Amino acid sequence: MKLESLINQKYSNLNQTEKEILAFIIENRDFVRKASLSEVAEKSLFSKSAIFRCCKKIGLTGFSQLRYVLTDEKDSEQDSLISVDYLAQTVKSMLWTVNQFKSTNVDDIYATLAAGTIYIYSTGWQQQIMAQQLQRDLYLIGKFAFVFPTGHDEMQLSSTKIKPGDAVIVISYKGMNATIVQLVNNLKLNGVRIVSFTSFRQNRLAQAANFNLYYDIINKTVGIERKTERFFANLTLLIDIFSMGFANYLVAKEERDHEHGEYGQRKSK
Repeated sequence: MKLESLINQKYSNLNQTEKEILAFIIENRDFVRKASLSEVAEKSLFSKSAIFRCCKKIGLTGFSQLRYVLTDEKDSEQDSLISVDYLAQTVKSMLWTVNQFKSTNVDDIYATLAAGTIYIYSTGWQQQIMAQQLQRDLYLIGKFAFVFPTGHDEMQLSSTKIKPGDAVIVISYKGMNATIVQLVNNLKLNGVRIVSFTSFRQNRLAQAANFNLYYDIINKTVGIERKTERFFANLTLLIDIFSMGFANYLVAKEERDHEHGEYGQRKSK
């Protein structure tokens, strides 16, 4: 079983410290897989007893079983990257992304985006390309969105004229950047609504955001050196279905507003 699945089953029962410990483990899988409990405690700045209790909290017998889960996860991943039909893997991954989208109450997100100015911020060059695609999709349905350019740092973002009622869409891969999370929290304090697009089901950005949308990453070995690379087909898919749903929402909203306007006119007569 993957570590994320274990975490998801117990997530509602975790305290903030336990969530931060698990976030560290997820972000540093390769290190934790090979390290001792003392080494993990030293690098993460959490106590050995806190890490051990956290392992127990998600249903493991202790730190040793955590390392076993991570090792088994790595072995399974390497086997699948080589042997699994990449087309079948992609279809399965896309179905997961679509089902996640279907289970999300997107009307609340759409209502937020319709009410104010939309800003889009991305945390990597691949995500920046996707941010421009989202901007293009929103333009097609009649909504302008401002995309912060690559290299636009957090201080520049926080000094812009984003005002209460506006929405910032943050597109990230891991959603674990502490500076971005702090920025998001500061924007929320000022009445700005945050929508996150991330690949992990539990991450710091998703926890901080008002609304979350998730996409699945496709991993595949490529080249003669058999390097593992990530493919973002599902982020493209998520952006497109999100935008098409928003188009439907805006049409329905316009029809409702028109009906209410006519009803008000008749009532006044």
